Amino acid sequence: MEILSQVNHWFDFAATAIDVLLLLRILTLKLHKTYFFITLACLLTVFFDGVALWLGPGSEESVRVFLYSRFLYAFLFPVAAWDVFEEFTPALAKLRRLAIARTITSLVLIALFGLALAAFIASGSEPDESVFLQTLAIFLWTGSAAASLSFLWVMHKEIRAKKLSPPRNTFVWLIFYELMLLGEIADCFRVQISSVFSQTVREILMLVLMSYGMSVTLWCIIKLRALHTESPSEPAKADG
Repeated sequence: MEILSQVNHWFDFAATAIDVLLLLRILTLKLHKTYFFITLACLLTVFFDGVALWLGPGSEESVRVFLYSRFLYAFLFPVAAWDVFEEFTPALAKLRRLAIARTITSLVLIALFGLALAAFIASGSEPDESVFLQTLAIFLWTGSAAASLSFLWVMHKEIRAKKLSPPRNTFVWLIFYELMLLGEIADCFRVQISSVFSQTVREILMLVLMSYGMSVTLWCIIKLRALHTESPSEPAKADG
């Protein structure tokens, strides 16, 4: 178990380095001018990675920062998913608006249900604000990741149905966020059911999920390209 803990510790450093490389890739290719919310999401990921390494992954402060950051990610997931199609706006503008409207409605319902559930769980025994915040944060995190993934799947399905050729970066971001959100949902369930597993199993699950996330991020770094035009509204053919 000690060996697994050390491996996970070094994987934390490796994952942070890869997240930094993705942010640098976006900045050096000047993609931040088009993909503002994606850039913001990558910047905050690097920030929270650094905070977790500074505080220590097992510390009480690190756990608290992790939980509070889930509220922020509940907002970031849908806006980053919206940002994926910034280069492809003319072809999918109407569908994009309709799909994000349904996503926002789903998030409002998720938030209301999450508030009710967290209040119910927190009042189950002794009043405990930390239980309320933890339950609400995890619920919103899971719901937002699922709703954002649903939005991307709807858009992806429409692109394939219409046999459209999206710009290269649109395709890369689409696949990246579909895979990353799947990983987020898996991580949500890992956090929720971690108490039923032994420490060794928890370490292995963390290692698997980190390896998955690092692989997807490296793929994205390799595939991203600079924009071929100054205008983000002009769709270009995806490179092969």
